[in-house]
Amino acid sequence: MKRFFFFFPWVIFATVNEPFRCEILSGYRNDRLHWHLQDPGDGGALTYSELYRDLQFWENGLVLKTIQRDLVFYARGSYAAFGPGTLFQRYADLGFTDMQPHFQFDAHGFAADTSGYFGYAVNLTADRTYKVLLIPLVGVSAHFEQLLRNDCSPKELEEESFTMQSSLPGKLHQTWYGFFLGGAFQIEPGGRFVLQAGYTYHWLRCKFKTHFNNTFFNTKLHLSEGGNLGHTGWAQLDYLLSRLWRVGLGGQIHYFSSRVVDAHLVRQTDGGPENRFSEKFKLRWTSVAGFILVSREF
Repeated sequence: MKRFFFFFPWVIFATVNEPFRCEILSGYRNDRLHWHLQDPGDGGALTYSELYRDLQFWENGLVLKTIQRDLVFYARGSYAAFGPGTLFQRYADLGFTDMQPHFQFDAHGFAADTSGYFGYAVNLTADRTYKVLLIPLVGVSAHFEQLLRNDCSPKELEEESFTMQSSLPGKLHQTWYGFFLGGAFQIEPGGRFVLQAGYTYHWLRCKFKTHFNNTFFNTKLHLSEGGNLGHTGWAQLDYLLSRLWRVGLGGQIHYFSSRVVDAHLVRQTDGGPENRFSEKFKLRWTSVAGFILVSREF
């Protein structure tokens, strides 16, 4: 009992407070997006796929954060521009041939992301010369990306007696949004360095829209489905220039994956009537970013 009463004031009064801080970040981001269609039913054959590799963005963002009496408030927004990359397109099942035509496109676009969370900072090293904080957290996030694809010239298939042309009119849109749970830690060893890292697990809704053409048919796809999952991890190392100013390096990775869901497609062949049908759809998105940042305390 004596030990309990000795530590009881520490439990009551060992609060964490950090003034409001504004961070500006800028850096490189590389995205990979892969989606495909397959026949309905278990083990359905692959019918179509698009793989976007090395979508390279210049990303800039703003972070606002503070800790008031153990309560953590965090908000982040960023915009990624340019986004040149390569798209690999494959028609796995044309219905009238065993060939699987491949096409390659140049792609470019932009992306916008926002997130915010509320957490509780637990000081594991009260009254020490160094500080270690553990932060369980809950929040929301939204991620949008738009890609443009250039038309591809006709490609001769030497093994077959036909020529096929493929194009990708319009834009590809993908949006992920939802809630997440996770945790973070912050270590201040007593010098000029501050280390932060964390992980979050996401429950997401996905909206996806695209359009692809070839010599034989024109197809549009638009879906909105929930129940998808994702993971995010990040790390950041700051150097204290003064009591107010910091500079640092950071990195972040997202991996989001949709469920296998029924996608509703609209297909038109040779100017005929529209045909509506369903196929299985799967989408995976990976984003890796590294950045430098400058922050000031207010």
